[in-house]
Amino acid sequence: MNSEDALSRVEQLLKDILKKLEFIENRLKLLDYGFSELISVSEIVSLLSLPIGYAVDAAKRFLEIARSYKLDPISIDIVKILSVCEGFNVSEITRRLRDLRGRASRRIVRERLRILESKGIVFNKGSTNRPKYVLRKCIEESKH
Repeated sequence: MNSEDALSRVEQLLKDILKKLEFIENRLKLLDYGFSELISVSEIVSLLSLPIGYAVDAAKRFLEIARSYKLDPISIDIVKILSVCEGFNVSEITRRLRDLRGRASRRIVRERLRILESKGIVFNKGSTNRPKYVLRKCIEESKH
C-alpha cells in the first residue's frame, strides 16, 4: 500500500466519522436533547440505577419542571429524585439527596417539599402523618 492509498483511506474514514457525527447531532436535535438533558440523564442513571430509557423519560420530566419554575438548588435536586415517578417519603428523599449532594437535612427536605407542594409541583399521595411524595406531572402522565 503506497502513501497515496493510505491517505485516501484516512480521508474516507474521516468522511465516515463526520457522517456519523452529523447523524448523532441531527438525532439529538430531533429528540430535543441538549447538553443539560444529557447531563441530567447521566445523573439520574447513576443516582437511581435506572435503565437508560426510564432515565431519559425522567430527565425530560425533570427538565420541563426545572425550566418552568424558579427553584433553589436543593428543590431542583428533590425534583430530580422524584422524576422517576415513584413515591418517596421524606427519609428516602433525604437519603437520596445525601447521595447526590453529600449532605442533607430532613428538616430542610420537609420544608422544600412543602414549598414544592404549594407550587403544585409535588403531590402527597400518602397521609399527613406518613407522606409519600410524587411529582404531579407523573400523576398526570399516568392518567393519559
